Amino acid sequence: MKICMLTSTHGPGDGRIFQKEAKSLAKEHDVTIIAPSNESGSSITEGIRIVTVKRPDSTALHPITLLRLLRACLAEDADVYHCHEPDALLIGVLAKYLKGKRVIYDIHEHWPSEIPFDLRIPNGSLIQRALSAFVSSVEIALARRAESTFAVSESVAARFRERGLEPVILSNYSITDLDIPYSPNRNGRNLMFMAGNMQSFHGVGECIEAVSRVRKRYPDVSLTLVGNVREDLSEHISGSGRNGFITSTGFLPYREMYERLSKGTAGLLVFQPTYYNISIGLPNKLFDYMLLGLPVIASDLPEIRSVVGRADCGILVDPGSVNAITEAITYLFDHPGEAERMGANGRRAVLETYNWSRMESYLLQTYRNLDGAASGSE
Repeated sequence: MKICMLTSTHGPGDGRIFQKEAKSLAKEHDVTIIAPSNESGSSITEGIRIVTVKRPDSTALHPITLLRLLRACLAEDADVYHCHEPDALLIGVLAKYLKGKRVIYDIHEHWPSEIPFDLRIPNGSLIQRALSAFVSSVEIALARRAESTFAVSESVAARFRERGLEPVILSNYSITDLDIPYSPNRNGRNLMFMAGNMQSFHGVGECIEAVSRVRKRYPDVSLTLVGNVREDLSEHISGSGRNGFITSTGFLPYREMYERLSKGTAGLLVFQPTYYNISIGLPNKLFDYMLLGLPVIASDLPEIRSVVGRADCGILVDPGSVNAITEAITYLFDHPGEAERMGANGRRAVLETYNWSRMESYLLQTYRNLDGAASGSE
Protein backbone atom coordinates (compact mmCIF):
# COMPACT_ATOMS: atom_id res chain seq x y z
CA MET A 1 0.00 0.00 0.00
CA LYS A 2 0.95 3.63 -0.43
CA ILE A 3 0.66 5.43 2.88
CA CYS A 4 0.63 9.21 3.29
CA MET A 5 1.37 10.31 6.86
CA LEU A 6 -0.04 13.79 7.36
CA THR A 7 0.87 16.13 10.23
CA SER A 8 -0.07 19.77 10.70
CA THR A 9 2.16 20.64 13.66
CA HIS A 10 5.01 18.13 13.97
CA GLY A 11 8.22 18.33 11.99
CA PRO A 12 9.06 15.73 9.34
CA GLY A 13 11.65 14.08 11.61
CA ASP A 14 9.36 13.70 14.60
CA GLY A 15 10.27 10.78 16.88
CA ARG A 16 6.88 9.06 16.78
CA ILE A 17 5.96 9.86 13.19
CA PHE A 18 9.28 9.33 11.39
CA GLN A 19 11.59 7.38 13.70
CA LYS A 20 8.98 4.89 14.83
CA GLU A 21 5.83 4.65 12.73
CA ALA A 22 7.11 5.58 9.27
CA LYS A 23 10.23 3.42 9.55
CA SER A 24 8.14 0.48 10.74
CA LEU A 25 5.55 0.88 7.99
CA ALA A 26 8.28 1.23 5.36
CA LYS A 27 9.19 -2.41 5.99
CA GLU A 28 5.99 -3.43 4.19
CA HIS A 29 4.65 -0.32 2.42
CA ASP A 30 5.56 2.81 0.46
CA VAL A 31 5.52 5.72 2.91
CA THR A 32 5.37 9.47 2.38
CA ILE A 33 5.31 12.07 5.16
CA ILE A 34 3.74 15.47 4.50
CA ALA A 35 4.66 17.98 7.18
CA PRO A 36 5.10 21.74 7.73
CA SER A 37 8.62 23.13 7.81
CA ASN A 38 10.56 26.34 7.29
CA GLU A 39 10.96 25.50 3.61
CA SER A 40 8.96 23.53 1.06
CA GLY A 41 10.56 20.65 -0.78
CA SER A 42 10.78 16.92 -1.39
CA SER A 43 13.46 14.40 -0.46
CA ILE A 44 14.06 10.74 0.37
CA THR A 45 15.35 9.84 3.83
CA GLU A 46 16.00 6.21 4.76
CA GLY A 47 13.59 5.06 2.08
CA ILE A 48 10.80 7.40 3.20
CA ARG A 49 9.66 10.25 0.98
CA ILE A 50 9.45 13.56 2.84
CA VAL A 51 7.29 16.36 1.43
CA THR A 52 7.40 19.66 3.32
CA VAL A 53 5.18 22.70 2.91
CA LYS A 54 6.33 26.12 4.04
CA ARG A 55 4.90 27.18 7.36
CA PRO A 56 4.18 30.93 7.82
CA ASP A 57 6.10 32.69 10.57
CA SER A 58 2.96 33.57 12.53
CA THR A 59 0.78 30.90 14.17
CA ALA A 60 -2.19 33.11 13.32
CA LEU A 61 -1.61 32.08 9.70
CA HIS A 62 -1.99 28.36 10.48
CA PRO A 63 -4.97 28.11 8.07
CA ILE A 64 -2.52 28.84 5.24
CA THR A 65 -0.45 25.85 6.38
CA LEU A 66 -3.58 23.71 6.29
CA LEU A 67 -4.43 24.81 2.74
CA ARG A 68 -0.89 23.97 1.62
CA LEU A 69 -1.11 20.59 3.34
CA LEU A 70 -4.45 19.89 1.64
CA ARG A 71 -2.99 20.70 -1.76
CA ALA A 72 0.03 18.46 -1.13
CA CYS A 73 -2.23 15.74 0.21
CA LEU A 74 -4.49 15.75 -2.85
CA ALA A 75 -1.42 15.55 -5.09
CA GLU A 76 -0.45 12.22 -3.50
CA ASP A 77 -1.74 9.00 -5.01
CA ALA A 78 -1.98 7.34 -1.59
CA ASP A 79 -4.17 4.42 -0.55
CA VAL A 80 -4.29 5.49 3.10
CA TYR A 81 -4.00 8.89 4.78
CA HIS A 82 -2.56 8.48 8.29
CA CYS A 83 -3.40 11.70 10.19
CA HIS A 84 -1.79 12.93 13.41
CA GLU A 85 -3.90 15.89 14.60
CA PRO A 86 -7.60 16.85 14.40
CA ASP A 87 -6.99 19.42 11.64
CA ALA A 88 -4.84 16.91 9.74
CA LEU A 89 -7.71 14.45 10.15
CA LEU A 90 -10.08 17.00 8.60
CA ILE A 91 -7.77 17.16 5.58
CA GLY A 92 -7.60 13.37 5.47
CA VAL A 93 -11.37 13.02 5.58
CA LEU A 94 -11.73 15.56 2.76
CA ALA A 95 -9.19 13.56 0.73
CA LYS A 96 -11.08 10.38 1.53
CA TYR A 97 -14.32 11.65 0.03
CA LEU A 98 -12.70 13.51 -2.84
CA LYS A 99 -10.43 10.63 -3.89
CA GLY A 100 -12.15 7.54 -2.50
CA LYS A 101 -9.29 6.64 -0.14
CA ARG A 102 -9.03 5.40 3.46
CA VAL A 103 -8.09 7.24 6.65
CA ILE A 104 -6.38 6.33 9.92
CA TYR A 105 -6.39 8.70 12.89
CA ASP A 106 -3.41 8.65 15.26
CA ILE A 107 -4.31 10.32 18.58
CA HIS A 108 -1.20 11.73 20.27
CA GLU A 109 -2.85 14.09 22.75
CA HIS A 110 -6.03 14.99 24.60
CA TRP A 111 -6.71 17.70 22.04
CA PRO A 112 -9.79 19.26 23.75
CA SER A 113 -7.47 20.47 26.51
CA GLU A 114 -4.29 20.86 24.43
CA ILE A 115 -5.70 23.23 21.80
CA PRO A 116 -7.08 25.84 24.27
CA PHE A 117 -3.74 25.72 26.11
CA ASP A 118 -1.82 26.29 22.88
CA LEU A 119 -4.10 29.27 22.18
CA ARG A 120 -3.32 30.60 25.69
CA ILE A 121 -6.94 30.53 26.77
CA PRO A 122 -7.15 30.45 30.60
CA ASN A 123 -7.87 26.98 31.95
CA GLY A 124 -11.34 26.71 33.47
CA SER A 125 -12.67 29.83 31.75
CA LEU A 126 -16.01 29.80 29.95
CA ILE A 127 -14.23 30.20 26.59
CA GLN A 128 -11.90 27.30 27.38
CA ARG A 129 -14.77 24.99 28.34
CA ALA A 130 -16.78 25.92 25.25
CA LEU A 131 -13.82 25.44 22.90
CA SER A 132 -12.90 22.16 24.58
CA ALA A 133 -16.43 20.81 24.07
CA PHE A 134 -16.42 21.95 20.44
CA VAL A 135 -13.03 20.38 19.69
CA SER A 136 -14.09 17.12 21.32
CA SER A 137 -17.34 16.84 19.36
CA VAL A 138 -15.70 17.68 16.02
CA GLU A 139 -12.77 15.32 16.68
CA ILE A 140 -15.09 12.41 17.55
CA ALA A 141 -17.26 13.07 14.48
CA LEU A 142 -14.21 13.04 12.22
CA ALA A 143 -12.72 9.97 13.94
CA ARG A 144 -15.92 8.04 13.13
CA ARG A 145 -15.07 8.52 9.46
CA ALA A 146 -11.67 6.87 9.85
CA GLU A 147 -11.23 3.20 9.07
CA SER A 148 -9.07 2.73 12.15
CA THR A 149 -7.69 4.72 15.09
CA PHE A 150 -4.56 4.57 17.24
CA ALA A 151 -4.09 6.18 20.66
CA VAL A 152 -0.87 6.86 22.52
CA SER A 153 -2.22 5.62 25.89
CA GLU A 154 -5.26 4.14 27.61
CA SER A 155 -6.08 7.54 29.13
CA VAL A 156 -6.10 9.21 25.71
CA ALA A 157 -8.20 6.36 24.28
CA ALA A 158 -10.83 6.51 27.06
CA ARG A 159 -12.85 9.39 25.58
CA PHE A 160 -13.17 7.57 22.24
CA ARG A 161 -14.14 4.26 23.84
CA GLU A 162 -16.90 6.01 25.73
CA ARG A 163 -18.32 6.87 22.31
CA GLY A 164 -18.07 3.42 20.79
CA LEU A 165 -14.68 3.68 19.05
CA GLU A 166 -11.86 1.22 19.81
CA PRO A 167 -8.42 2.74 19.26
CA VAL A 168 -5.43 0.42 19.09
CA ILE A 169 -2.97 1.45 21.82
CA LEU A 170 0.31 2.49 20.21
CA SER A 171 2.47 3.82 23.02
CA ASN A 172 5.62 5.90 22.57
CA TYR A 173 7.91 3.15 23.77
CA SER A 174 11.62 3.31 23.00
CA ILE A 175 13.42 1.78 20.04
CA THR A 176 15.84 -0.74 21.49
CA ASP A 177 17.90 -1.73 18.43
CA LEU A 178 19.84 1.52 17.98
CA ASP A 179 23.07 0.20 19.55
CA ILE A 180 22.95 2.98 22.14
CA PRO A 181 25.90 3.14 24.56
CA TYR A 182 25.01 1.80 27.99
CA SER A 183 27.20 1.96 31.08
CA PRO A 184 25.70 0.69 34.34
CA ASN A 185 28.65 2.04 36.36
CA ARG A 186 28.24 5.81 36.20
CA ASN A 187 30.59 8.38 37.64
CA GLY A 188 29.80 11.94 38.63
CA ARG A 189 26.49 13.58 39.42
CA ASN A 190 25.10 14.81 36.11
CA LEU A 191 21.32 15.16 36.06
CA MET A 192 19.56 15.07 32.69
CA PHE A 193 16.48 17.11 31.78
CA MET A 194 15.01 16.48 28.34
CA ALA A 195 12.26 18.36 26.49
CA GLY A 196 11.83 19.26 22.83
CA ASN A 197 10.93 22.90 23.53
CA MET A 198 11.16 23.66 27.21
CA GLN A 199 8.05 25.34 28.60
CA SER A 200 6.84 26.13 32.10
CA PHE A 201 4.75 22.96 32.35
CA HIS A 202 7.90 20.84 31.88
CA GLY A 203 9.01 21.91 35.37
CA VAL A 204 12.46 23.09 34.34
CA GLY A 205 12.28 26.02 36.76
CA GLU A 206 11.50 23.73 39.69
CA CYS A 207 14.35 21.40 38.71
CA ILE A 208 16.88 24.23 38.44
CA GLU A 209 15.91 25.45 41.90
CA ALA A 210 16.13 21.91 43.31
CA VAL A 211 19.59 21.37 41.82
CA SER A 212 20.72 24.69 43.29
CA ARG A 213 19.72 23.43 46.73
CA VAL A 214 21.37 20.03 46.22
CA ARG A 215 24.64 21.78 45.35
CA LYS A 216 24.94 22.95 48.95
CA ARG A 217 25.58 19.30 49.83
CA TYR A 218 26.99 18.06 46.55
CA PRO A 219 28.78 21.01 44.90
CA ASP A 220 29.87 18.91 41.91
CA VAL A 221 26.29 18.24 40.70
CA SER A 222 25.44 19.51 37.21
CA LEU A 223 22.31 19.74 35.11
CA THR A 224 22.17 19.16 31.34
CA LEU A 225 19.15 20.55 29.48
CA VAL A 226 18.65 18.47 26.33
CA GLY A 227 16.42 20.37 23.91
CA ASN A 228 15.58 23.93 22.94
CA VAL A 229 15.67 26.44 25.78
CA ARG A 230 13.41 29.47 25.34
CA GLU A 231 15.17 32.84 25.29
CA ASP A 232 13.45 34.06 28.46
CA LEU A 233 14.47 30.90 30.30
CA SER A 234 18.05 31.20 29.05
CA GLU A 235 18.18 34.79 30.30
CA HIS A 236 16.78 33.66 33.65
CA ILE A 237 19.55 31.06 34.02
CA SER A 238 22.28 33.55 33.10
CA GLY A 239 20.88 36.26 35.32
CA SER A 240 20.70 33.96 38.33
CA GLY A 241 24.36 33.00 38.07
CA ARG A 242 23.41 29.36 37.66
CA ASN A 243 24.91 28.92 34.21
CA GLY A 244 28.06 27.60 35.84
CA PHE A 245 26.42 24.24 36.57
CA ILE A 246 23.81 24.17 33.79
CA THR A 247 24.56 23.09 30.21
CA SER A 248 22.01 23.40 27.41
CA THR A 249 22.53 21.38 24.24
CA GLY A 250 19.81 22.79 22.03
CA PHE A 251 18.06 20.41 19.65
CA LEU A 252 20.01 17.20 19.00
CA PRO A 253 19.51 14.60 16.24
CA TYR A 254 17.91 11.37 17.42
CA ARG A 255 21.02 9.26 17.99
CA GLU A 256 23.09 12.16 19.30
CA MET A 257 20.35 12.84 21.85
CA TYR A 258 20.71 9.30 23.21
CA GLU A 259 24.49 9.56 23.29
CA ARG A 260 24.29 12.74 25.35
CA LEU A 261 21.69 11.32 27.75
CA SER A 262 23.83 8.23 28.31
CA LYS A 263 26.38 10.44 30.10
CA GLY A 264 23.88 11.22 32.86
CA THR A 265 23.37 9.65 36.27
CA ALA A 266 19.62 10.29 36.62
CA GLY A 267 16.76 11.65 34.53
CA LEU A 268 14.30 14.37 35.58
CA LEU A 269 10.70 14.24 34.35
CA VAL A 270 8.62 16.62 36.44
CA PHE A 271 5.70 17.69 34.25
CA GLN A 272 3.43 20.18 36.01
CA PRO A 273 -0.25 19.12 35.64
CA THR A 274 -1.42 22.60 34.67
CA TYR A 275 -4.07 21.23 32.30
CA TYR A 276 -5.67 17.87 31.57
CA ASN A 277 -3.46 16.70 28.72
CA ILE A 278 -0.41 16.95 30.98
CA SER A 279 -2.17 15.16 33.83
CA ILE A 280 -2.78 12.04 31.73
CA GLY A 281 0.44 12.19 29.70
CA LEU A 282 2.90 9.32 29.26
CA PRO A 283 5.99 11.02 27.78
CA ASN A 284 8.38 9.06 25.57
CA LYS A 285 11.17 10.72 27.58
CA LEU A 286 10.39 8.36 30.44
CA PHE A 287 11.15 5.30 28.33
CA ASP A 288 14.28 6.91 26.87
CA TYR A 289 15.68 7.46 30.36
CA MET A 290 14.78 3.89 31.30
CA LEU A 291 16.39 2.44 28.18
CA LEU A 292 19.68 4.10 29.12
CA GLY A 293 19.52 2.78 32.67
CA LEU A 294 18.93 6.19 34.28
CA PRO A 295 16.92 6.14 37.50
CA VAL A 296 14.10 8.64 37.10
CA ILE A 297 12.65 11.35 39.29
CA ALA A 298 9.16 11.73 37.86
CA SER A 299 5.82 13.41 38.46
CA ASP A 300 3.36 11.35 40.47
CA LEU A 301 0.71 11.33 37.73
CA PRO A 302 -1.50 8.35 36.74
CA GLU A 303 0.16 7.05 33.56
CA ILE A 304 3.70 7.80 34.76
CA ARG A 305 2.96 6.25 38.16
CA SER A 306 1.77 3.05 36.50
CA VAL A 307 5.06 2.55 34.63
CA VAL A 308 7.50 3.72 37.33
CA GLY A 309 5.68 1.79 40.04
CA ARG A 310 5.51 -1.42 38.04
CA ALA A 311 9.14 -1.22 36.92
CA ASP A 312 10.47 0.11 40.26
CA CYS A 313 12.79 2.37 38.30
CA GLY A 314 12.73 5.67 40.16
CA ILE A 315 11.14 8.06 42.63
CA LEU A 316 7.73 9.69 42.19
CA VAL A 317 7.36 13.26 43.46
CA ASP A 318 4.88 16.08 43.72
CA PRO A 319 6.11 18.04 40.67
CA GLY A 320 5.15 21.37 42.21
CA SER A 321 7.27 20.80 45.32
CA VAL A 322 10.89 21.90 44.97
CA ASN A 323 11.53 20.29 48.38
CA ALA A 324 10.28 16.92 47.13
CA ILE A 325 12.46 17.11 43.99
CA THR A 326 15.46 18.15 46.11
CA GLU A 327 14.95 15.25 48.51
CA ALA A 328 14.62 12.74 45.65
CA ILE A 329 17.85 13.92 44.00
CA THR A 330 19.67 13.83 47.32
CA TYR A 331 18.39 10.32 48.03
CA LEU A 332 19.79 8.99 44.76
CA PHE A 333 23.17 10.62 45.43
CA ASP A 334 23.19 9.35 49.03
CA HIS A 335 22.33 5.80 47.88
CA PRO A 336 24.26 5.10 44.65
CA GLY A 337 23.62 1.37 44.90
CA GLU A 338 19.88 1.95 45.04
CA ALA A 339 20.10 4.37 42.13
CA GLU A 340 21.97 1.76 40.10
CA ARG A 341 19.35 -0.87 40.95
CA MET A 342 16.49 1.40 39.84
CA GLY A 343 18.30 2.22 36.61
CA ALA A 344 18.88 -1.47 35.86
CA ASN A 345 15.20 -2.19 36.60
CA GLY A 346 14.12 0.49 34.14
CA ARG A 347 16.38 -0.76 31.37
CA ARG A 348 15.20 -4.33 31.86
CA ALA A 349 11.55 -3.22 31.77
CA VAL A 350 12.08 -1.45 28.43
CA LEU A 351 13.95 -4.36 26.88
CA GLU A 352 11.27 -6.81 28.01
CA THR A 353 8.05 -4.79 27.86
CA TYR A 354 8.16 -1.08 26.99
CA ASN A 355 9.85 -1.39 23.60
CA TRP A 356 8.78 -0.21 20.16
CA SER A 357 9.04 -3.66 18.55
CA ARG A 358 5.88 -4.66 20.44
CA MET A 359 4.06 -1.58 19.20
CA GLU A 360 5.37 -2.13 15.67
CA SER A 361 3.62 -5.49 15.53
CA TYR A 362 0.28 -3.82 16.39
CA LEU A 363 0.87 -1.10 13.82
CA LEU A 364 1.73 -3.48 10.99
CA GLN A 365 -1.11 -5.86 11.85
CA THR A 366 -3.65 -3.02 11.76
CA TYR A 367 -2.48 -2.14 8.26
CA ARG A 368 -2.57 -5.79 7.17
CA ASN A 369 -6.16 -5.99 8.38
CA LEU A 370 -6.99 -2.80 6.52
CA ASP A 371 -5.38 -4.10 3.35
CA GLY A 372 -7.18 -7.42 3.70
CA ALA A 373 -10.53 -5.71 4.19
CA ALA A 374 -9.94 -3.60 1.08
CA SER A 375 -8.96 -6.66 -0.96
CA GLY A 376 -12.04 -8.54 0.22
CA SER A 377 -14.36 -5.73 -0.86
CA GLU A 378 -12.97 -5.57 -4.39
